[in-house]
Amino acid sequence: MMRSVTAVAAAVLVSLVAGGCGSSPGGTHARVTQCPARALVLRPGTPVVPMTGEHAVMYALANRGPVTCTVHGYPQVVLYGANGDVLPFHYATGGGAYITSSKPATVVLAHGASAYVLVAKYRCDLGIARNATAIQLTLPAAHGGVFAQREAAGISGPAGLSYCRGSQHDPGQLVTVSPVEPTAQAASSLR
Repeated sequence: MMRSVTAVAAAVLVSLVAGGCGSSPGGTHARVTQCPARALVLRPGTPVVPMTGEHAVMYALANRGPVTCTVHGYPQVVLYGANGDVLPFHYATGGGAYITSSKPATVVLAHGASAYVLVAKYRCDLGIARNATAIQLTLPAAHGGVFAQREAAGISGPAGLSYCRGSQHDPGQLVTVSPVEPTAQAASSLR
């Protein structure tokens, strides 16, 4: 009796497993995995025209690896001053005058394709204390790795990502970051 129950259970398990597996026309099931850190490179994106007191810079995250892979989530962002010190901004994810309020989605990147991240902040009404000259974006990568790369911060001066004079509660001290998006338009709330 025990052998019969075991045989029936094994047959049901094989049926369930086989029924749940799909295959592509070529006979193999391609699984796209998270991009390894070494496959990604950070580049300046398309220029963003300042509006409504906000200033924004678009960044492209390109897959230079040999295979299609995925990225997901909000990157951690840090802005640096000219002497390499971290500027003490407050950071928020999503929303604001420029940044999409959409939740992060998995972005599939073919070899050579790019995903986009938009970084924005309010202008400096009391003047600029220091210009941000570099930005670092950090994202989780495949196999528990981390992608972290610095790039020029983009525009300097009044239209850029400058640290403002005034208190920590000044609206110009808040930097908002979009999730990684498949297009530059998707990263913005201005569609």
